[in-house]
Amino acid sequence: MKFSIVTPTRNALEKLRRCVGSVRGQSGVAVRHIVQDACSSDGTPAWLAAQPDLDWRSEADGGMYDAINRGWARADGEILSWLNSDEQYLPGTLEKVAQIFTNSPEIDFIYGNYIVVKPDGDPIAARREIRLSMAYISNGYLNAASCTMFFRRRLLEARAIHLDTGFRYASDMDMVLRLLSAGYKPKFIKQYLALFAFDGGNLSCSPEMIEETLKIRKKFGGKYGLLRLPYMGLRVIERAISGSYKREDVSYLYAIDDSPRYRAVDSKAVSASYVTQ
Repeated sequence: MKFSIVTPTRNALEKLRRCVGSVRGQSGVAVRHIVQDACSSDGTPAWLAAQPDLDWRSEADGGMYDAINRGWARADGEILSWLNSDEQYLPGTLEKVAQIFTNSPEIDFIYGNYIVVKPDGDPIAARREIRLSMAYISNGYLNAASCTMFFRRRLLEARAIHLDTGFRYASDMDMVLRLLSAGYKPKFIKQYLALFAFDGGNLSCSPEMIEETLKIRKKFGGKYGLLRLPYMGLRVIERAISGSYKREDVSYLYAIDDSPRYRAVDSKAVSASYVTQ
């Protein structure tokens, strides 16, 4: 089973090298790693030119989601995903995902848990998610990190996973709601699949993120004011029952370069939450 992984990037060479290392560290599957660079000025194009295993372009684009769409347009894998330059796949993730897709042909896309880390790889939060629900998402926020999502090629061919470039911060939320409303079937893997580096400068921290989320909620019939409370309450209850709020011990490998070399991280009682605003 072949994966096509798109990484959009701009002036983030050191992060990109670690991201690429985490993909190179995967085993048991074929991978085409597509890097879509937005004309970086930090040496990224020169570094990419020296990487024969990467499919890359450096060109102007209309933002992160446009870059992902451009990369997917060149994809030839059976499974598609995107991994931002400040993210990493944990060792063994792609092999695990391939096995689930092979054993469950009815499943259209997969998502799982992830660990939020500091720029040096130390943990901030261990994020354990719950099922995807139209009611929960349209009345709140998306509970699936893009670094853990994987899609069958048939969704690309149906243009179901085309990202709306009219959104700058929350197009993944819009896309997941479109998938659910169209009846595509997700599967939740209750395991950690990826690392997401949080430094306070992520797009999810932007004030405009809230504005876009409100537009998307309205688009999909989300409620406002007190009418949201039942959905938000049920979501909290479901997360509590599933153990999503509990602290957890975590052990993982953090890629420190593109080789990859790894740093082993072992931390006790990691929080389940972190602040983005």
